[in-house]
Amino acid sequence: MTAQEKSLIIPLVYYDLLDRPLTALEIFKYLRADGPEISFSSVRRQLEEATNIGQQNGLYFLANRQSLVAIRQKRLKLTQLKWKKLRKLSRFLTLAPFLRLAAVTGSLTAYNAQELSDFDLLVVLKKNRLWLGRLLLTILVSTMSRRRHGQLTKDRICLNCYLTEENLEITTKVKPRDWHAAQEYGRLTPLLEIKKETYTNFIKANVWLAAFLKNYPWPNGANAKKIQPSKILNLIRQVFERSLNGTIGDWLEKTAGKWQGRRINRKRQNEQPGPDQVFVSNYCLMFHPQSKSDRLMKEFHLKISNLN
Repeated sequence: MTAQEKSLIIPLVYYDLLDRPLTALEIFKYLRADGPEISFSSVRRQLEEATNIGQQNGLYFLANRQSLVAIRQKRLKLTQLKWKKLRKLSRFLTLAPFLRLAAVTGSLTAYNAQELSDFDLLVVLKKNRLWLGRLLLTILVSTMSRRRHGQLTKDRICLNCYLTEENLEITTKVKPRDWHAAQEYGRLTPLLEIKKETYTNFIKANVWLAAFLKNYPWPNGANAKKIQPSKILNLIRQVFERSLNGTIGDWLEKTAGKWQGRRINRKRQNEQPGPDQVFVSNYCLMFHPQSKSDRLMKEFHLKISNLN
């Protein structure tokens, strides 16, 4: 297997673990940064000529995995419906004080959602309002009856990552930098941008993604799913923010931080031991308990090592 052939196989191996075949453009987007230079036209030509890669209806997959085509078609339709639901729900997130950006991660950005899939959101909050902003956003989502908790996952909002606008980098303390993390945050899709340029600043802050993905950032319709904040709801949010920006807001931020910190610690003590990706600070919160990424990466590296 040549270096170029192996570079085409690697994205297929990873997404095969997620039961997802890829288009030629997706394979080009997901090429690893450490692979050889290859143009999109060369990618398409080599995919057609490859004997260890199957193709059906414009989708490519590992040999003997054509059953994935029907799975992708089903999940694609389901994902499109979920995107419509999420876009409608997200209008009300404009009310959340100190929210600067709500962006989507997870299976929705891969158009690989299943029936019980939730809506994974990464949110960016104002500087020095992480804890208060999180509390108010959680209350809002709970009031909407859309907060994920327990076994309630289907079409629920999962707030699993909080950043502040002055600390947008996903550091190694927060999450391991590997192929899985690069895919997750490389596919990050802005949904609601209250403060302009926040998503652009996120890309600039996370230049490490380009060390894994050859063609990142991708010059495509990253903003295609973005909705415009409601002017009325935005005005209400601004009124709340102004009332909580002074000394009272600072006291509430400190109090909310202590209270939530104690709750998080108690919850973690009661959880079963396992691969954890949980990070807690005054500038970033990451909640991926019982993360599957460690197992996924082990399977991925095992399959890659067997390529010849």
